Amino acid sequence: MPDIAGVTAELAAVWPALAAALARDTAAGTGAGRALSSAQVVNPDVLAAMIALSAAVPETVRFACDAVGEPWRHRDMAGCLRQVPRLASRMRDLGQAANERTLERLAAGWLRMVKRALGLRRPDVPVGFDCPYAEAEPASHAGARALYSAGDEGFLVPGDGGLRVEWVHSPVIYCASEYCDASWPLDQWPLLGRLLRTPAMAPAAWATT
Repeated sequence: MPDIAGVTAELAAVWPALAAALARDTAAGTGAGRALSSAQVVNPDVLAAMIALSAAVPETVRFACDAVGEPWRHRDMAGCLRQVPRLASRMRDLGQAANERTLERLAAGWLRMVKRALGLRRPDVPVGFDCPYAEAEPASHAGARALYSAGDEGFLVPGDGGLRVEWVHSPVIYCASEYCDASWPLDQWPLLGRLLRTPAMAPAAWATT
């Protein structure tokens, strides 16, 4: 799971681009708008992300405050996102590991939603196998169990005249279940292969090999 402080900081940086993308027509703008215009923004996706996160982020922060016994007051998006790492740390101090993991998972999901809407995350690709832990942990894989190879991800970085998109390829295979944190970077793919080849975990297609 990515560091929650880094996730929320990046989300706070790209969140304003949603409104700019929604208002922008097909003409290239300047600065961040020009960088994002090359990302093939789809306005319905942008609008859906804005609506979803405008409700989900403050509501999540409210529940997190309740969980750690803090009063909640309404904040704008930037203010809410600034609270998330602190609340996660507070949950850790209070021994609320499950709540902390939930908060981290939600924050990572928000960032994925925004980056996909802005065209800053290319589609993940199914690899044709289920998570090797799906059979042993059926409850956490009830909604999804397929393995995916992560697509390239774009990051906004300073460039000439504003911001530009820098694409990064991270060779990672991960479980699609939102309740499973299993992932394998490139150097762990041999281990994943061994896990998938065990009789209890191998796909039916491998039964004859």
